[in-house]
Amino acid sequence: MQNQFLPSKRFQMMVTACVLSVLNVPISYQSQQENNAHAATPIAEDIPHTKDSLSEVKAKVESKSAALLDIRELSEWNDGHLKSASLVPLSELEKAKPSAKVQAILDGLDKDEPVYFHCRSGRRVLVAAPLLKKMGFDVRPLKAGFDELRKNGFEVAKP
Repeated sequence: MQNQFLPSKRFQMMVTACVLSVLNVPISYQSQQENNAHAATPIAEDIPHTKDSLSEVKAKVESKSAALLDIRELSEWNDGHLKSASLVPLSELEKAKPSAKVQAILDGLDKDEPVYFHCRSGRRVLVAAPLLKKMGFDVRPLKAGFDELRKNGFEVAKP
């Protein structure tokens, strides 16, 4: 005799699908995560935003005792960028083999000096930090984005 109070398997699947859609979790989350390198990239990986003050960052970059990377994409860079920054887009860092231009910039960095890097809002730097650290750099992700750096005296390149 079948218990009338037990939900059917089909009902259970429908409820599960509804809950996952409300939580905005793909049903095939695990396989999707394995196929998507960006989604699989850990954020922060124990590398928080630097505690160095913006005035300290600015002084080190100006004295060339630290590097400043802009990890935004080319279109963002073209809309305005800091004069002292070099463009190393996050999308290039995530590739197994970055472009020759990006590789030349990375090869030119001193691994004994801090590498500060910024994006628009301070989130992408946390994705880039473990990638750059794996390459052997002294990573210092900035919480301040492009606009905040500009407002704090970092010179913007003339178009």
